[in-house]
Amino acid sequence: MGFHWQVSLEAMEDRLSISIKVADRELKLKSRPEEEYFIRQAGAIIAERIDFYRSIGVHDTQDILSMIALDSLVARLKGDEQVQRMQRMVFDKITQLDQSISLNLTP
Repeated sequence: MGFHWQVSLEAMEDRLSISIKVADRELKLKSRPEEEYFIRQAGAIIAERIDFYRSIGVHDTQDILSMIALDSLVARLKGDEQVQRMQRMVFDKITQLDQSISLNLTP
């Protein structure tokens, strides 16, 4: 059990301390250096979405954050579906090419 704690502590040493503001709250996070850009980009997008919802008359922060969460998850699910569709297309093309090559190489 103690060894697991040491591994986690070592992993935390490789992390950056990041401070980001989301919906009037200052969040202090630890992240891997390669994730910092994405975290900051996500914070900027959230701020833009908050401004958008406020501009159309939604002022309750909890409602706004709920809508942003829903929007984000819908976008993620659509993206996942698109990736799966593209993977199937690539697999199908590779299968067609493989069959075509096999037919032409068979004596």
